[in-house]
Amino acid sequence: SILSLQSIVRIESLTRIALLGTITPGTEEGVNANEEIGVNFFKNNPNISLSGRGVAIAIISSGIDYLHPDFINSDGTSKILYLWDQTKEGNPPEGYYIGTEYTREQINEAIANNDSSLSTDEEGYGTILSGICAGLGNVNSEYAGVAEDAQLIVVKLAKIDGYYNNATSQVASQYVYEKAFRSNIPLVINYANGTTSLAGMSTRSIIEQSYFTRGFCSVSAAGDEGNTQTHTSGKILASGDVNEIEFEVTSIEEQLEIQIWIEKPDTAIVTIVSPSGEESKSINISDFNTISGIFDFENTNYSITYIYPTTFSGQQQAIVNMTSVKSGIWKIRLTGDYISNGNYDAYLPNRVFLNSGTRFRNPDPSSTILYPATFSDNITVGAYDSINRGLWQGSSRGPTISGLLKPDLIAPGVNIIGPYPGGGYGTITGTAPAAAYTSGCVSMFMQYVLLDRDYRSKAFVQNIRTIFRLGSIRSEDILYPNNNTGYGILNMRNTMEVFR
Repeated sequence: SILSLQSIVRIESLTRIALLGTITPGTEEGVNANEEIGVNFFKNNPNISLSGRGVAIAIISSGIDYLHPDFINSDGTSKILYLWDQTKEGNPPEGYYIGTEYTREQINEAIANNDSSLSTDEEGYGTILSGICAGLGNVNSEYAGVAEDAQLIVVKLAKIDGYYNNATSQVASQYVYEKAFRSNIPLVINYANGTTSLAGMSTRSIIEQSYFTRGFCSVSAAGDEGNTQTHTSGKILASGDVNEIEFEVTSIEEQLEIQIWIEKPDTAIVTIVSPSGEESKSINISDFNTISGIFDFENTNYSITYIYPTTFSGQQQAIVNMTSVKSGIWKIRLTGDYISNGNYDAYLPNRVFLNSGTRFRNPDPSSTILYPATFSDNITVGAYDSINRGLWQGSSRGPTISGLLKPDLIAPGVNIIGPYPGGGYGTITGTAPAAAYTSGCVSMFMQYVLLDRDYRSKAFVQNIRTIFRLGSIRSEDILYPNNNTGYGILNMRNTMEVFR
């Protein structure tokens, strides 16, 4: 019924998303990596001033502590242009129906009155990432962010049934884009959330693609699923050939979703086999065709939904939903229907949504890039450890299911220092701080090509990504590009060197 409406562009499954990274209060063993990524060269260079001036960075996360001194200019005004708290009913932005929008003037008034009641950041993600991108370092100048003169547009995401989701994240993206467009200000969107559930999506409709918007760039954290045993893959040899995917559950999972993606144009029948050997029902493959039932001995409900072909990407997507999943070894049986190449990928939910013992028995760390970092029209960033210069073990690997080389590059992501709610500092580990470092650098580049110089044709995401790939630092003993580190390590000074 929804698809029959002419105004509908696509249907996308509602799914949980995770805010990426692990935050710890305090700065013990913390790192500020501005020097190693070549940012301090511009902070200390009297001949060229790149600071993100005139550019906005959008942080779509858990909100922000707008009273933290690192977001307050010397004249007492806020670095935040707009703050949309989706969780607080009251005065939503024009054209939207949830939450409350605060303007810079309202935030300035709250700062003047030391009023913390507008919005809070209970989890700290938005605050610490905002600071890595653009913090002023007012509490401690050693912990200043990358682009100190960049401004911020912040969205505090709402939760549904206790979880963040892709719907509220997408409308947040639309909101920040509209605000920047109406204000005629270049925009960098920092995505520090993601999900395994839509890992097969890599293409959007033309009207959504940021390729064609000058002065707009999205930067996405690759994901933290590189070592979590939440992905597996395999190959079905021919029609009628059977492959079985085994996954282990050690304590009851109240709700479990598994997604299987079959490389286009192939199709395969999906069957669930319980630990006691009971098999699920079976139906033909067609778009949004669903079968459901119950495993009697395990008292576990299930459903299997086929989507074929997926919008824009074109694969077969099979969504397995199970509730009250009991302990044991479960199997997903794939039987080849139409097979030309036979490649498939299967995903459990992000590790943070699972009990510790739930895992694939034959995991594959490749192709663990999370949605929306899987999209072709963004810069996807993995993480490395500044101490040993090695890839952080949790950093998601490429390629995407559709074969896109990801990540584009890697950046510091272990024990990164940034502002913490309440006025102090904390550390964060994951691909989220790596993406934040990159977002700050992209805002500096935007300032240079759009505001300081007339290189307007370079201010498209495809061109920016190419230049940042080219400017990455590479080791002589590693073959580039590759699916772990992309084109190398983020370095802003080297990026500007190759650009000029």
